[in-house]
Amino acid sequence: MPSAPTAVCCLALLTATWLSAQDAPLSPAYDHFYNLEYDEAIADFTSATDQNPSNPSAWNHLAQAILFRAMYRSGALESEMVSGSNPFLRRAKVRITPADDISFFDAIDKAMLLSQARLRENPDDPAGLGPLGVAYALRGNYNFLVRKAWVDALHDATDARKAHKRLCDLEPGNIDAQLIPATYDYVTGSLPLGYRILGFVAGYHGDRNRGIRALQSVAQNGRSSRADAETILAAIYRRERRAQDAIPLLDDLIRRFPRNYLLRFELVQMQSDLGNKSQALAEVDRVWELQRAAAPGYQDLPPEKIDYLQGNLLFWYDD
Repeated sequence: MPSAPTAVCCLALLTATWLSAQDAPLSPAYDHFYNLEYDEAIADFTSATDQNPSNPSAWNHLAQAILFRAMYRSGALESEMVSGSNPFLRRAKVRITPADDISFFDAIDKAMLLSQARLRENPDDPAGLGPLGVAYALRGNYNFLVRKAWVDALHDATDARKAHKRLCDLEPGNIDAQLIPATYDYVTGSLPLGYRILGFVAGYHGDRNRGIRALQSVAQNGRSSRADAETILAAIYRRERRAQDAIPLLDDLIRRFPRNYLLRFELVQMQSDLGNKSQALAEVDRVWELQRAAAPGYQDLPPEKIDYLQGNLLFWYDD
């Protein structure tokens, strides 16, 4: 069934939070983040950088929230981006304001400088390798989604993988650190040959199945990166036409982040892809109930979005 404009976080090139251990359990800022409340998340992350300006992770968190707000406003958090063969290569540019562009790179540059300063003192410092890998991954996402600079994005993704691969070697028990290498494995292994050649030049061409297995491990056993792994896996399962595997992940994400209406939109799509028309329509009814009750996260959801979701579902069932 062709994809409707439905939900979850997009795969992009490398979408990863990699929160440091001291950030677990989930902070209020990231509770806002995963519930699509990006203005509140940005305010909280900005406050964190004010309180601890020497922490590179704080600057990464801020940069990520700025980028994801732009992605959300541009419709780039919809899973149609990662369904089919490789439509994420043909996605229109994410629109971002000049002010957000400046703020994003200011935060990324600070994260990189602070991380690199730590690594100059100790090349194997996990507190430098972790944030540096995330900064490269976020800049790679920006190059991929906003600038459409494929080669720059691949270079950043490669640097992100190298930093976190080294971190995994140093801390083999750090399940969360596997998130970026696993995502890189899947994405590079899924690209068309012309793009994968760029990976071959760097000596790495990825492995889709290995990436999925590693992401499954993070989703099951990770701490701070569990939500990211579940989100990425749900998008991958959508792309791989494994809707049955996506549903338990979506159920868990909805339980943890009940104000994120996109997750329920995606659940509708997964039930529909399995041929469960009645269950898909029941989930649409639940969305309507939440919207009419002005439930948190649903009070400002435009009814035409739900109408479109329901109409598109019925259309593909010839109803």
